Amino acid sequence: MAVMANNKDAKNSMDTSKYVRYTSEQVEALERVYSECPKPSSLRRQQLIRECPILSNIEPKQIKVWFQNRRCREKQRKEASRLQTVNRKLTAMNKLLMEENDRLQKQVSQLVYENGYMRQQLQNASVAATDTSCESVVTSGQHQHNPTPQHPPRDASPAGLLSIAEETLAEFLSKAKGAAVDWVQMPGMKVCVPKILF
Repeated sequence: MAVMANNKDAKNSMDTSKYVRYTSEQVEALERVYSECPKPSSLRRQQLIRECPILSNIEPKQIKVWFQNRRCREKQRKEASRLQTVNRKLTAMNKLLMEENDRLQKQVSQLVYENGYMRQQLQNASVAATDTSCESVVTSGQHQHNPTPQHPPRDASPAGLLSIAEETLAEFLSKAKGAAVDWVQMPGMKVCVPKILF
């Protein structure tokens, strides 16, 4: 029983020695050494105890633990700072991406609107061309003496109408007066007829 009691007392004394509360003067002295050498050797720690009377009541093992904890805190502080920097960069990138996303959504909406408008215009032109072709058939039936029309029949499909529009534009530009300007359509630009100064 006595051996067990002695072992228990020894264990309690070891447990109490694990937790050391440092004074501000002791922490200041340890910090000065840490700034010079974050990982001092065993000899350097023993020398520190001899040179600093305020650390004489602390065991070398406890000083070793203090330096280990101090290095761990420093590592955590640097990691936290790095993560904050990364977080700021990611936040800025996220803001830019959201702005770009909004811009692209507006551009898509505009293109959908323009596409619908062009489809409607082509459909109206197709209906008008069909009506015109019917009128020409009636007219040609009334005037049998002139069977050859002045213009060959045109395709009334949207592709045919687009071809007619391109030919008309080319003819107009070839006859237009003034300085001709070469232009290139960029992605996202609206298709429009360039203005020619007379």
